[in-house]
Amino acid sequence: MINSIEDLDSFFLSYMPSGGRSGEIRENRLKRMAELLKALGNPEKDFKSIHVAGSKGKGSTSSIIAFLLEKSGHSTGVFLSPHVYSLLERFKKGDGYFPLSSYFSSAEVLEEKVRNLSFIPTTFELYTAYSYLLFSREKVEYAVIETGLGGRIDSTNTISSFAEVLLTIELEHTEILGSTIKEIATEKSKIIKENTDVFLSENSLEALDVFIKESQEKNCRIHSFSSIVRDFEYDEKKDAGFLSFSIDGEKYEIRSALRTLKMMKNIALSVLTLKRLSLLDRKSLDYLSFFTIPGRFEERKRGEKTIVLDVAHTEESILNCACTFSSLYKRRRCVIFSAIKGKNYKAMIDILALFFDTMIFTKTIEFKKSDPEEIMSYASSAYPEKKLYVIYDAKDALEKAKENADDILIAGSFYLITEYKDA
Repeated sequence: MINSIEDLDSFFLSYMPSGGRSGEIRENRLKRMAELLKALGNPEKDFKSIHVAGSKGKGSTSSIIAFLLEKSGHSTGVFLSPHVYSLLERFKKGDGYFPLSSYFSSAEVLEEKVRNLSFIPTTFELYTAYSYLLFSREKVEYAVIETGLGGRIDSTNTISSFAEVLLTIELEHTEILGSTIKEIATEKSKIIKENTDVFLSENSLEALDVFIKESQEKNCRIHSFSSIVRDFEYDEKKDAGFLSFSIDGEKYEIRSALRTLKMMKNIALSVLTLKRLSLLDRKSLDYLSFFTIPGRFEERKRGEKTIVLDVAHTEESILNCACTFSSLYKRRRCVIFSAIKGKNYKAMIDILALFFDTMIFTKTIEFKKSDPEEIMSYASSAYPEKKLYVIYDAKDALEKAKENADDILIAGSFYLITEYKDA
């Protein structure tokens, strides 16, 4: 029986693939998913889907689109990954959560069907199928589905989306997706379906060329942020940011609790998407003044101290986050940083060194490899004038930061932010 979130989490994690199977699983993923979804009665056919892919910003953009859909009067589900504090963040209503009983009963249906499969599914395959099943049972009208890794053979590429949103492409997971922007963009472009609406964020010309070519071959209608969103302006403020822009001659002025420049552009892209799909009620935009997403420039006050948590984990996102942080917080500053293996931590440290004199390097959660000593070795060599510390325990790192600073930024990885759920 699944009677708690802990039971639910244990059920999914029990299917975490063991080493050596990932290549075989990946190449056969869509066939595996087809069998799994058939066993569940193909719940992915019971709602209309918007598919979202990209290297950065897809989770926040998916969340914003789903929130605005719900507030515009459309029953909506959203599938996200990874989660920050709670497993249920992966499977949400557009503006909150479904009843706990729905999560548990849907999981029990899934658990029963999995027993009769001809293969052992992976955790992410189950996450994906479970989201479809939950949304079907909850009778949502729309679902916003964020891809996991890539797009072409991602578990989520089993929906018949009527619109796709493609975000910024960066060099990421190069050992799997390819070593160039073009190769990575090609993998992600394969979520585009025939005769759909395709929405493109600002991007490199190389990535845009891939997306436009794929869209044209599929006879899609292309909506590009760069050519449609006009007069974009923003202002970061401590209580809420402000942005304004025009689409099709119509002006929008929005107060937003999501205050970084990148987040505000994600809002504008979300508005563009729903406006062009004729699904936006302008009144829904008023709710953005208090809409937040876990780990996205999330501010906490602890007495006289300010802590900001951000899942930024690439050079562009770290720069965006650090710029916003330094513009808003002027007291003694410190950053707590960690990066999982394979990330370009040197480039991120070079950026952080522009804004912080005190840096603390710590570990992420245990199942994601990180090496604070390696990061420290580079930082101490490149920036000997800085106050640098290695503290393996994340909570001890926060206590050290409080001794050295009034305003503290924690960034570098989803899996670092997870450590500060109760901080």
